[in-house]
Amino acid sequence: MGKINFTTDEASILKAYKLSSQNPTKWEEIDHDLEDPLSDLLTSQSNDGDGDPLGLGGVIDLTSLDADSKMSVLISSKSFDPKAFLSAVHPNATYQDLAAGITHLQSSIDARSEAVRVLVEDNFDRFVAVKASTDALYAEMREGLLSDKAEFASRPLVDYLKRSAVKANQVFLPTLENSAKAQKLRTTLGVFERSKFFFSLPGFLVESIEAGRYEAALRQYNKGKFLLDSRPGQLLPVEAGANAGSTAQQKRILDKVWANVEKVMGEMKALLLARLQEPGRSVEEMERGIEILLELNVPEDPIWTYFDSQHKRIMDRMSAAYRTGVSIIDATKSRTAPELSSPNALRQILGAQLQVCIVALESKTPEAVIAQAGGHEVWQAIWDMVKNISEVMVSSLPNFWKIARSFLEGKFKRPSSSRRSSSQCRQMALDIIKLYINFLSEFFILSDVLSNSSTTNSPEHFPSHSNSLTTAHWLTKILNEVQDCVAEIGALELGEGGLVKGLVESARWRFEDVLVRSWLRDANYMYTLESFTPDLSTPSTTLYLAHLESFMRHLATSAFKIAGGVSTDSGSGVLRVTQQNIVPPAFISKITKAFLDAIYAVLDGFVVLVAEEAPPGVGSIVSAGAPEREGKQELIDLRDSNTRLLLVISNFSHLSGSLIPSMLSQLENALGISVEDDRKTLMKAVTALDKTLFDGYVKPKAAAVAVILREGILDKDMDWYETPQPTEIRPYMYKALMGLVEIHAQISRVSENLLERGIYALVENVAQDALLSFKQVKRFGMGGMLRATLEIEFMHQTLARYVSPPAAKTLSELYNKISQAYARRPGDENLQGNLDSVKRTLAESRRATGIEFMCFRAAKERSGKGKKEKDEGRERGKDRGKDREGRGDSSTAS
Repeated sequence: MGKINFTTDEASILKAYKLSSQNPTKWEEIDHDLEDPLSDLLTSQSNDGDGDPLGLGGVIDLTSLDADSKMSVLISSKSFDPKAFLSAVHPNATYQDLAAGITHLQSSIDARSEAVRVLVEDNFDRFVAVKASTDALYAEMREGLLSDKAEFASRPLVDYLKRSAVKANQVFLPTLENSAKAQKLRTTLGVFERSKFFFSLPGFLVESIEAGRYEAALRQYNKGKFLLDSRPGQLLPVEAGANAGSTAQQKRILDKVWANVEKVMGEMKALLLARLQEPGRSVEEMERGIEILLELNVPEDPIWTYFDSQHKRIMDRMSAAYRTGVSIIDATKSRTAPELSSPNALRQILGAQLQVCIVALESKTPEAVIAQAGGHEVWQAIWDMVKNISEVMVSSLPNFWKIARSFLEGKFKRPSSSRRSSSQCRQMALDIIKLYINFLSEFFILSDVLSNSSTTNSPEHFPSHSNSLTTAHWLTKILNEVQDCVAEIGALELGEGGLVKGLVESARWRFEDVLVRSWLRDANYMYTLESFTPDLSTPSTTLYLAHLESFMRHLATSAFKIAGGVSTDSGSGVLRVTQQNIVPPAFISKITKAFLDAIYAVLDGFVVLVAEEAPPGVGSIVSAGAPEREGKQELIDLRDSNTRLLLVISNFSHLSGSLIPSMLSQLENALGISVEDDRKTLMKAVTALDKTLFDGYVKPKAAAVAVILREGILDKDMDWYETPQPTEIRPYMYKALMGLVEIHAQISRVSENLLERGIYALVENVAQDALLSFKQVKRFGMGGMLRATLEIEFMHQTLARYVSPPAAKTLSELYNKISQAYARRPGDENLQGNLDSVKRTLAESRRATGIEFMCFRAAKERSGKGKKEKDEGRERGKDRGKDREGRGDSSTAS
C-alpha cells in the first residue's frame, strides 16, 4: 500500500470552496473554471518538476506565496512578471549569473520550438483528416436538422407544447375552478369561525376564571386583542365596497363585545390582586398571579401590592399572637398561683415538688413527671406563645423571601421604573425578624452576654412556685423551639447580620441566669427532702444523699445543655442528631459558680436539720433497719436533735469522702476545666462543718460525763489523804460509764459507722476531764492513792477498746499525777499486799459489771486482730500494775 499524501494543495482548496485566496475579507463565490489565474496555478502545480528556467539551480518555493504572487512568478502563467520572478527566485543572482541564465533560457526556447515543429510534421495527416470529417458533418446537419425551415429544430418542439397546453386546459381547468370555489367557501367558514370565537370570548373568560385557569383566560384575551387591533375585518367580515355605515356598525358591534371582555378581565385583575393579599397561598400560585397581572399591565404594581400586604399581614399576625399569648399567660398565672399564707408556704410547696421530681429521675420516663410539676400550666402557655410566634414567621417568611429574592434578581419588574427601591423588600423581611426578636427580648428581658447585666428577678410572667427541675425542662424546650426557628430563618440567607444568632446567645444567657437562680433557691430548700430513710445501697447514709446527687447532676446537665454544650439538629424524633459543642467561658464560669453555691447552700441546710426543733417535713419515727438486732427493725425518734445530728454526721462522712469529690470530677470532665482551688476551699468548709457538727454532739455528752466524774472526784465528803484502803468502786464511776453506755447505744442504734469515732472522742474528753479533776487534789494517802488508781484503772480497762493514743497519753499523765501527789506516812510499808487487794477488787468489779459494759468489748465474731488487741490491753494493764508497784516501792523507800 502506497503512502497517503496529506500535502496541502492550495489550488484544490480554493477551487473546492470557490475562493480567490485563503484569507478572504468578504463573501465571494468564484467559478475557477472560467478564471485564468487559478487555471494557470493548477497548470503550474502540475508542472512543478520543470525546475529553474534560467538553469541557475534555484528552487521555486511556492508554498509561502499567495495566489497572485504565484501567478506572477510562474512562467506558465499569463500574468507572469519577470521582475517578480527574479526577486522571488533569484534575489541574490549576479549580472554574470543572469547573462548565463538568458543564454540557457534562449537555448531552452529554441529546443521547445524544434520539438513542436517535429510534432506537427509527424502528425500532419491526422490534422487534415480531422478537419475533413468536421466539415462533412456540419454540411449534413445544415441540410436536415438545422435547416432554416425547421427553425434550427425548434418548430416541432413548439408544436408539441401547444398541443399539450390545449389538452391540459380541457382536463384540468374544471378541477381548478372547483378548487377555487372550495377555497372561497373555506375562507368564508374561517371568517365565521373567527367571529364565533370573538362573540363567545366573554363567556369563555368567565368560565376560565371561575375554574381558576387564569393563564388560559390571559391567552384567549391576548388572542382576541390581537385580532381586534390588527384584523378587525376577519372578526366581523364586511363585503368589499361597503359604505361607511356598515363599517361604523361593525365597529360598534366589536366595541360592545370588547367592553364585555374588558369588564370580565377587570374582575379577574381585582380577583388576582385580592389573592396576592391572602394568606396560605403557595409561592408558585403567587408568582403566576404576579406574572399575569404584570402582563395585563394593571395600574398598581402587583409585586409591591404583594410585599406590602404580606408584610403587614405577617407583622399583624405576630403581634396578635404575642398579645394573645401574654394575656393567656397572665390569666393562667393568676389562676394557678398558690396562696402563700405563711412565710414557709413556698418552701413547703417547692419541697413537695422536688420530692416527686427527684424520685421521678430514677424512673424510665422522668420528663413526663417533671413537665407536669408545679407551674407547668404557665410554662405550657409560654411555650405555646413562643411556638405560635415562631410558626407565624416560619410559615410565612420563606415564601415572602423567595419571591423577594426573585424580584431582587430582576424578575417581576415592570417596564416602567418604580420609585420604590428593590432593596426595600429585603428590609421588610428584616423587619419581620426584628419584630420576632423584639417580642422575645421584651418577654424574656434578654440582654447581651458580654454586657454582664443580669436582672435580679425572673421575668414577671414566669411562675414563682415552679421548682428548678421543671424550670430547666421548660427552659430547654423553649430554647429548642427558638433554635429550630432560628435555624430555618438562617437557612434563607437573608443577610441579617447575625441578628438571629445573637438572639440565641442572649436567650441562652438569660435562661441560664433564670435556671441558676431557681437552682440556688431550691438548693436552700433541699433539706426539706431529708426524711432520714436509710439508703440500703449505701450503708450508714440516708436516701437524701442519693436525691441530692440526682438533683445536682440533673441541673448541672440542664445548665450545660442550655449553655450550648449539647445541641441537636433540626430533625425530629429519632432523626435528631446530638452533638457536643464547646461552651463559652462566660457560661462555664456561671455554671461552675452556681454548682459550688448550690453545694454551700445544701451544706447550710444540714445545719437546719439538727436544730432543736424538728424541721418541717421530718417524720417523728423512721425505720433504721438493724437486722443484727434479732431480725427486728428498731425505731428511732427523729424528734431528738441528737438522733438527727448523728444521721447528719454520718451523711457528712459519705458526702466529704465520696459524693462531693465525685460530683466535682464529673463537673470538671463535662466542662473541661479544673476547679482544684474551689475543691480545696469546699473541702475545708465541709471538714470544718463536719467538725462543728461532730463537736456539737460529742462535747455536750462529754461534758455531762465530766460533771459526774468531777462531782465524784472532788466530792467534799471525800478526803483523799485520810480515806482507807478501797474495797469497792464508788457509784460515780459506774454512773459515768453508764452514761457512756447510753451514748454507745444511741450511736449504735442511729449510725453505727460513727461508733468508734464518737466513743474515741468521748474517751479522750473523759480522760482529759479526769486529769483536770485529779490535778485539783493536793495529796493522796495510801488509801486515796489506791482508790484513785482502782477507779481510773477500772475505767481504763472497761474502755480499753476505745482508748486512742492521745487518751492513753492522758491516762499515763493521770497515773503519774496520782503517784506524784502520793504522800507516804508511817505504816504504809505493806504496799504490795494492798496492791494485791486492789487487783482482786478490780477483777471482781469487772466480773460483776461484765454484762452492763459488754458493749465496750470487741465482738466475738471479730478476727484474731480483735483478740490480739485484747491481749495487748491486758499486757498494758500488767505493765501499768508493775509500774505502780515500782512507784509504790520507791515511795516506801523514800
